Amino acid sequence: MGRKKKEIRLKEPVRIREKKIAGGNISLYLDIYQNGLRKKETLKLYLVPEINAATKLQNANTRKLAEQIKAQRILDIQREGLVDWDKVKKSRMTLTKWMDDFVKYNAELSESSMKTKRNTHARIDQYLLYIGKPEFLLKDVDKEFCKGFITFLKTCTYNDGKKQLSTTTCRMFVNYFGSSLAKAIRDGLIEQNPFLLLEAKEKPQKRVAEREFLTIEEIKKVMNTPCRYELVKKAFLFSCFTGLRYSDMKTLNWSEIHKAADGKTEYIDHIQVKTKDRVTIPLSEETKKWMPKREEGIDNIFHNLTITSTTVEVVLKEWMEVAGISKHITYHCSRHTAATMFLTLGASIYVVSKILGHKSIKMTEIYAKIVDKKKLETVNLVNGMFDQIPVIQ
Repeated sequence: MGRKKKEIRLKEPVRIREKKIAGGNISLYLDIYQNGLRKKETLKLYLVPEINAATKLQNANTRKLAEQIKAQRILDIQREGLVDWDKVKKSRMTLTKWMDDFVKYNAELSESSMKTKRNTHARIDQYLLYIGKPEFLLKDVDKEFCKGFITFLKTCTYNDGKKQLSTTTCRMFVNYFGSSLAKAIRDGLIEQNPFLLLEAKEKPQKRVAEREFLTIEEIKKVMNTPCRYELVKKAFLFSCFTGLRYSDMKTLNWSEIHKAADGKTEYIDHIQVKTKDRVTIPLSEETKKWMPKREEGIDNIFHNLTITSTTVEVVLKEWMEVAGISKHITYHCSRHTAATMFLTLGASIYVVSKILGHKSIKMTEIYAKIVDKKKLETVNLVNGMFDQIPVIQ
């Protein structure tokens, strides 16, 4: 009778290993070996002490997930080999994980920019749940995915479903998502940005917003109209003459008011909250009239303006109604008012751009076009007024 051959067992290329950590927990990781090369991959999966049925079930589910990852890694190695393991790991990165990394990138950005990043991430996560693919891979983001995300944004709501996202907000989310994919290209994670494959009509269209502002005559009218919250009136008119945003008005300090070399002219030297850029604005005598009196020991200029920004808008609305102004005027309209007023009075577009702290003069050109439009409307008022008078040839 022949001798039974010894069964040859092939060594598994991927094994799940355990490592004891603090608190009696156990960390799971993959020990990967092939053709003399060894790699380790931390799974960020943990076993807990089994003290009851619930913890036993938790550990069983954790082990099950680890086995699933192990099976996927074996397939990855068969396709790519271990030499390009970093490439393999990158190819398995989920879109959610990448957005986590992107939000952390440039964390020194302004709070408003970071908030937009986080909100973009949240909307992407919502979309992944909507399509039933929470583990969607970064490398699988294509043109159709981007089109679907844009369509999804158009249906998104906020404020308990009472309001839909504006076109401007949708554009902002799409732009940030596109920026995240551009960085993924630079990091070698993907080869192309699918947003660049979209036609202009497939993207949220930029809406040309009507920028409300007060004319010089309307400014005079509100100046002569009482406001139930006098400090709101002062702050708003102060911004009408400086172009400062609400956030900059609120944070402006007396220590940021300086005298020029002539010893007479005073100017604001302030770091803008939104952009973190420095802006210097000369103070006219008219502007100074609307500044509160300086209080000893207190640096913040408008520190007594303690009501919320929402309440400020309510007060402004009431004030405009009393003044007979039918326009929809918000606090930010004071900035529009400053820009159009300076241009109307003959200031150069370059100077106005510097006062407003614009990074590009193109941003200021919007106001110049508004002023030109108003000039044309004014000139055209004479049309038809003299039709009955014969023209002497």
